[in-house]
Amino acid sequence: MTLADALGHAPEELSPKLRSLVDGYWVGLELYDIHRLPLRKIAAIGESAAAVFSSLGAKGLDPTHFEAVQMHGQF
Repeated sequence: MTLADALGHAPEELSPKLRSLVDGYWVGLELYDIHRLPLRKIAAIGESAAAVFSSLGAKGLDPTHFEAVQMHGQF
């Protein structure tokens, strides 16, 4: 199991094993917008918020539509 396995899943959907793997990492989640309801799926993972935004940009996603949240064991 790798960090990439968490991509595309909502934080609350992660298995206990995957939760422990992402503990302490930052994830990119789409921000709520009046024009769309975000899926709240993990779009990027990094060791810092800057790494998350860089990864989002590299994927062709607009980083201004995302927030970086640090994951902890309980979420």
